[in-house]
Amino acid sequence: MDPGRGKLTMDGRGSRGYSLLEILIVLAIMAIVAGVGYASLRSMVERSRLEAAAVQVASDLVRARSYSQTKNVSSTWKKTGDDEYQLLLGGTTKKYHLPSGITFLRPANRTVITYSAPYGEVFVNGSAVAPIKIVLGNSRGDSAEVRIVGVTGKVIRR
Repeated sequence: MDPGRGKLTMDGRGSRGYSLLEILIVLAIMAIVAGVGYASLRSMVERSRLEAAAVQVASDLVRARSYSQTKNVSSTWKKTGDDEYQLLLGGTTKKYHLPSGITFLRPANRTVITYSAPYGEVFVNGSAVAPIKIVLGNSRGDSAEVRIVGVTGKVIRR
């Protein structure tokens, strides 16, 4: 057998490629691997979007707390809908929407978290209540928490 010719067939000629069956088997294996990879990648992307939304809510709460402490003016965070909230810093109101598919599971709509000046003590709907838990979720059942603890309203993301 000539090493440059490849396999010999029954009639003595060398084969020059792959059979249709071999190509179909390779394509089927590639499709299975791609399907498994896509499912796990989608799950990871949805989870990271949820985590990013929780980080955004936590950073806005920290910003409200810091604003009341540094500017000596009370500030508020208000949940206005299942996927939206407002931040009131001084006389400026900013509205925020959570990413598509991410919603608040807790607290109830119209919940107002106020950081009072000058120390940033936290009040929820006018009452001194601590700790408070803000829970975000997605359609897959994943959730992320932001907690406000202590009298001074320290923000912790879990």
